[in-house]
Formats: sequence, structure tokens, C-alpha cells
Amino acid sequence: MSLEQGEKGNRVRSEGENTIEIQFECGASATGLKRTEMPGMGYVKLETVSGSVPRIATGAAYVPPNMNALVLNLHGTLLARSAPNGRLVLIPPRSLTFVRPGRLVLQAARGDHESLLITWPARATPVLEIWLSGRTGNRANAARNVACKPIDPHFQGAYDRFNTALKGPQEVMEPLVLSVLYEVVARLMSSGDQVQLAALPLDLPDTIKDLIVKVRKNPAAPWPLKDAADMAGYSPFHFSRVFKSLVGYGFHEFVDRSRTECAVEMLVTTESAVDLVASTCGFGTTQGLRESVKEYLGLVPSELRAVPDAVDIGP
Repeated sequence: MSLEQGEKGNRVRSEGENTIEIQFECGASATGLKRTEMPGMGYVKLETVSGSVPRIATGAAYVPPNMNALVLNLHGTLLARSAPNGRLVLIPPRSLTFVRPGRLVLQAARGDHESLLITWPARATPVLEIWLSGRTGNRANAARNVACKPIDPHFQGAYDRFNTALKGPQEVMEPLVLSVLYEVVARLMSSGDQVQLAALPLDLPDTIKDLIVKVRKNPAAPWPLKDAADMAGYSPFHFSRVFKSLVGYGFHEFVDRSRTECAVEMLVTTESAVDLVASTCGFGTTQGLRESVKEYLGLVPSELRAVPDAVDIGP
């Protein structure tokens, strides 16, 4: 692994054939991102990409023909487009993203980043390639070369099996990793992308599940703690403790995360004015919306909608 600096910016690349190239412009202050290969397998290559980005960085990635990539994004937010004006895919923290061959325009949000980049040649997963070819032959799926979903909760089992494989005996590591890749890629490509900022466990009490559904259906409602506790059948004090112990954060934070999910979805998929997005999703002001999006994603609404310049990469 070497870091090359040229006229076009800081290029991080692993030496060898069929490498996945990632490049960010120098002027975007992305020089804190480092890429390190983890040895251990023949077909599958594992690399960590980590570092700190002081301000939003524009770059690109190139996946050569007959190669695939899966990104386990643990910290930091990325934006990916198949072209400067192409479909925007938001890659938030704790998400899985599958990338088919081609070029992507990338933006790295400000803040700390940590990802695991998994790449492998198509010949290592022949049955998966046949399945993918059948899907991309469908006109509705032909342009979809990036797919993203949250790890929590539905991919947590696959994520745990992947980590177990990495820690297990060397002689079975690669077959176990490939089995996880088959499962994860098939599930990612079987349905649309999903942005999730309010991850929840699956085994919640029914009364709290019902409350969560109501909040997500109507994030613009006031949602005072007392009313929420009444709906769930608890006193406010007991509800506050139970919710935090089950979910990992408080009810008010859940409401804020749900509102931010709503806002991000509107910002990415519609051209609605920011003040309309704020009011629709439950933020009292556009400033409140801006602060929440920045807190959870390291971006502001205008950066989510900005169209970046293309960065030359690949052959």
C-alpha cells in the first residue's frame, strides 16, 4: 500500500492487478484518510480506510471490470454518485454498501472515518455473478451499481459471522467470508436503499414497538415524554429508564433521530425547500434541522444537495 501525491491530489492505492482506486483532491483536506491492507486470504482482499476529515472532501473511486467491493462503514458519512449528476446514495455510519464495477464520485463528510473495504474478483463468487447479471439485465436495475443498507438490526447477524470468520482458523477464513458476501450482497441488491439513524433492537415490548411506529409515521408531532409514556403504559420516570435501557439512548434522542431520518430522506429524494423539510419533519426552525443533520452525518443540508465536480480516476 502506498500513498502517491500528484497533480490531481492524494491517491491511495494498493499495488497490484485489479486494484480498487480511491482518490481525493488535495484542496479538500482529505489527506488524513489512510488505506491499509490486512493480509490473510487469496481471493478476498481486506483493507481498512480510516482517518479524520476536517472539511467535506470530494473524490472518486474506480472498481475495475470483473471486480466487486463491499464497504462496511463504521464511522463517518460518505456520499456516492455514479456520475456528478447521477443517483445519490447516502452511506451513513454503521452501514453496508455494495459497489459494482465502474466509477463513483465520492464525498467524505467532516469528522472521523473508519471503514472496512472488502474486494474480490467475480470468479470467486460465480453463482452470485450469474444472479447479479440477471438482475442488472432488468431495465429497472440496470443503472443500480451501488446498494446501501444499515447494519442494525437486520444485518447484525451477518456482521457478527464475518467478524467471527476473521478471528477463526486461517484455513477456513476465506470460505466463511465468501459465504457472508453471498448473503449480504443478495440481500442488499434485493430491495431499495435505506437510511437509518435511529437503530432499534428487534426484541422490544409490543407497546414500545407500537409507539415507535407512531413516532416514525408522524415525526412532526410534539411527542412530550408524558404522552409517550402513557401510550406505552408506563409512568414518565419508568418509561424514560426502560426506553434507554432497551434502546441505548433516550426517547427524546430517538425522536430527534427519527426527525433527522425524515429530513435526510426528503433532502436526498425531493427538491422541497429546506424550510418545508424542516416543518414536515418536526423541526421548529431550519437551523434546528441543520444542526441535527450535521450532528449525525457531519454534513449540512446544502452539502447533501450539492453536485460535486468529477474527479478523473481509472484508465
